[in-house]
Amino acid sequence: MKEYLSEMIDNLGKLIAIKSVKGDPEPNAPYGIETLKALEFMLELGKKYGMKAVNVDGRAGYLEYGEGEDMIGILLHLDVVPEQDGWVSDPYTLTQADEYLYGRGVSDDKGPAIAAFYAVLDLIRKNEIKGYRVRLIFGLDEECGSSCMAHYVKTQELPTMGFVPDADFPVIYAEKGILTVCIEGEGSNNIHLKAGDRPNVVASRCVVSYKGNETVYEGIPAHGAAPFNGLNAIKVAIENNTAIKGHPIIEFFRNCLSDMHFGEGLNISFDDESGKLTVNPGIMSIGKDNSYCVLNIRYPVTADYEEITENIKKMCKKYGLYISSVSDLPPLYVQKDSVLVSTLLKVYREMTNDLR
Repeated sequence: MKEYLSEMIDNLGKLIAIKSVKGDPEPNAPYGIETLKALEFMLELGKKYGMKAVNVDGRAGYLEYGEGEDMIGILLHLDVVPEQDGWVSDPYTLTQADEYLYGRGVSDDKGPAIAAFYAVLDLIRKNEIKGYRVRLIFGLDEECGSSCMAHYVKTQELPTMGFVPDADFPVIYAEKGILTVCIEGEGSNNIHLKAGDRPNVVASRCVVSYKGNETVYEGIPAHGAAPFNGLNAIKVAIENNTAIKGHPIIEFFRNCLSDMHFGEGLNISFDDESGKLTVNPGIMSIGKDNSYCVLNIRYPVTADYEEITENIKKMCKKYGLYISSVSDLPPLYVQKDSVLVSTLLKVYREMTNDLR
């Protein structure tokens, strides 16, 4: 693959330059024009090398090569979360420092998309794809609920088997479920608070206005799956602004969420081989009419999401709060000794000499 390295970096830079954050719907671009631009870039790249290119209603798309009934799917996504603060370089300009590349989407998931594309291209050039098809499937709404894949599943052929280059090595055979829970309560005439852009990102900025005096608090962003790697700006605000003390949703955060990354404060601290449950309060708002906090919860494969939501309801009730909406993306589990998992693990070990 070294022969492709220069071209891979060049095309990754072009893809990174597209600010494919979910935007307002436009004709033929239900997730915004920038996500469509990212898809069109990959489809045009595939066409150059003889791949079949299909745009699935502006919600997803794919590149396919080969013939046969069986199809191997490689699932990727081209959307990214907002860049937030703290970047030392332009997030939409690919930057190289030592052996590392920096840019929004380099690891999640534009870098893997480019790597997978050139891996397939290498197989094509070596005439290794025989008797089956390989399909690179690109989603455009993964960061906001994966409605792109729901649409794909409803309208397109499903792979015989597949994998997702969007996680850790060597191979993940179990993935936690994702609950997005919106908790609401009363508003305030004196307090106005706004924090966070996405439930699945640790809030890096919290703006608090009390009786017209505005203060900005900074945190450290991190992925919502690992909130302990960041510093939630809501926590910083609560610890440093006594004027907002006493509001129900503030006290709920203080007593049930602040630094309680594994659900301890909500009585939902479940754990199994897929890992511990994690909670990220990624968004909070207090206005005149209401207040709300949005939780991104990653729960183990053996945990029951109904039990989780019921325990949260009980805790909310103590603070005069209620759950206004819940969305659930169920866990994924594939047997460790399945053909798919064992094959991926075998190839990884052969190519890296890493015997994990």
